[in-house]
Amino acid sequence: MNDTAAKRSSAPTVPPNRERVPVASKQRRTSEQSASRRRTSPRHAAKGSTGRSANREADRGRRSGENHRRISAPRPEIRAHEAKSGSPRTRLIVALVVLSLLLVAIVVRVTQLKTSDAESFRSAGAAQWTRTRDIVAQRGTIFDRHGNELAMSVPAAAISINPKLVENGPATVQMLDDFLDLPDDKVADLLVEVNRPLAERRGFVYVARQVDAEVGQHIEALNRAGINVDDESRREMPGGLTGQTVLGRTNIDGAGIAGLELQYDDVLTGTGGQMTREIAPGGRTIAGSETITASPVAGDDLVLTIDRSIQFATEQILIEQVTNIDARGGFIIVMDSDTGEIYANSSVRRDPDTDEPMVTGANFVALDSYEPGSVAKVITVAGALDAGAVTPATTFEVPWREQYYDDLLKDSHEHDTEVMTVEDILVESSNIGTIKIQETMGRFVHHDYMTAFGLGEKTALDFPDESPGIFKAADELWGSERVTVAYGQGMSSTPLQMAAAINTIANDGVYVAPRLVAATVGPDGTTTAMPPSETRRVVSSQAASQTAAMMQEVVCNPKGTAKLAAVPGLPIAGKTGTAFKAAANGTYYDDNGDRIYYASFAGFFPADDPQVTVLVAIDEPPPGTRDRFGGTASAPLFAALTPMLIHELGIRPGENDVGCEG
Repeated sequence: MNDTAAKRSSAPTVPPNRERVPVASKQRRTSEQSASRRRTSPRHAAKGSTGRSANREADRGRRSGENHRRISAPRPEIRAHEAKSGSPRTRLIVALVVLSLLLVAIVVRVTQLKTSDAESFRSAGAAQWTRTRDIVAQRGTIFDRHGNELAMSVPAAAISINPKLVENGPATVQMLDDFLDLPDDKVADLLVEVNRPLAERRGFVYVARQVDAEVGQHIEALNRAGINVDDESRREMPGGLTGQTVLGRTNIDGAGIAGLELQYDDVLTGTGGQMTREIAPGGRTIAGSETITASPVAGDDLVLTIDRSIQFATEQILIEQVTNIDARGGFIIVMDSDTGEIYANSSVRRDPDTDEPMVTGANFVALDSYEPGSVAKVITVAGALDAGAVTPATTFEVPWREQYYDDLLKDSHEHDTEVMTVEDILVESSNIGTIKIQETMGRFVHHDYMTAFGLGEKTALDFPDESPGIFKAADELWGSERVTVAYGQGMSSTPLQMAAAINTIANDGVYVAPRLVAATVGPDGTTTAMPPSETRRVVSSQAASQTAAMMQEVVCNPKGTAKLAAVPGLPIAGKTGTAFKAAANGTYYDDNGDRIYYASFAGFFPADDPQVTVLVAIDEPPPGTRDRFGGTASAPLFAALTPMLIHELGIRPGENDVGCEG
């Protein structure tokens, strides 16, 4: 008990607010304290001498002081510092976490550079030593029905310069002028560009477009800094201007801007490709470094219903006639009576600068509308026959003039009041007689027939900027317009509309929509036929047959107006039209006070089995002359074309076919 108490009393006391001493230190200190107690115990004192006891006491005192110093608590400020900085193990863990995060960030960034950002860095690097240029896709070719090229693209080159890179500008411009024979004003502009201070120069200037590909190759072979030669194409028509009216044209960049080139631009246009090439310092191309990165895909070809030979013949005969009679222009349409396929679509007009007749670049056959005149009487007669209002033998008393509303309307010539049959009225082209036929069925029924024949709306061709003509609704017609439409005045139609209307009679009373495109051919050679023309019955087969028989008399009867359309040995059916043409001043007279005329003839053959329908129209034949009538200006062209059409189309007249002589 005493030893234990001594041990307890000799143990140092640590204040409760001080930090605890580590266990190992406590154990070491306890051991030393026990040894000290053993030395001072009564047993040990009895065995030793007095001197040794004194020494030991002094030694114990020193050791006791050391022990007291060794177990003293650290200062508070030292403990706070250690708590703040943490233990070595904690610091190691924190360092490892930070290093791991940095490593992850580096791995993520490297992965990003190799994946999502890789292309942008590759492109940026490649842009420093490569150049990319577009490869123009081959535009589709336009063929006629026999596979003859009407419009095709040929290789060409676009020459440009970068004035910032050009060395010795004046010499470069002179060299380009030697190759390209540039206009003087172009040379002057180029010299201005290359002589500017470097900071003010543009980076791109066109020198010439659609240059022959061979010339472009020669310029490119010079490998001159700052001169660029890019591939492009140039649209050409192997047949000259043949078919230009229908084909239209493209702009300098090869995009369609008129005609079929515009209407089928999406079909004809291919998908461009790309080529890269390496460049040396100074902008020169490294030979042999060209690489195609995307191959171009050519556009589809178009196969038209046009026959190039027939198209050419109709254009030439129009030019000749317009020249001979001093007219403003003319039109011819040739179409298959059964299918509506157009063999020729020709338009000729005098050039405003040279006054020479030439093939037009615009398809006025579909764009311009005119009062058709007496050709429209065919529609009135066929409608009345179909409605059961008249027969070919129905008679009327017909004066040469008569008052209708506020106007006194007249026939083309003065005559006594006559009893005329429906056939007589059509053969002699009586205006007053035609009005009387219209009155038998009523003007609203007549209006419905005119619409059914295709007047007042665009044809199925839907040609760019095609005109629908002018044909008011029946309840919008005013005054004498209500009756003059019966003979083709007070309304207007395009030559294309009127050709399709007359073809309805040739096609047994069934309207067939005109058609210009037969098929498309893909880059792989696959041919896709276009859908056949839409059809609709307009009048009965009987009404069409009776009308066609009367139209034969228009050609063969001595009183007929189309005698000059007759072809020996071939039955021809047709109708003439001589109409007044509206002038820009709102009248039917020009600035000189002369009438303006539109003379036409529409017919088909063989009359008993129609295969071809033709419309010929002469725009503004000279007034005051015999050539102002449809029977004299247009009908002779029909007769002149027919033998050629028979030959080109392989038409064989039947054994019983006879002309007017039969």
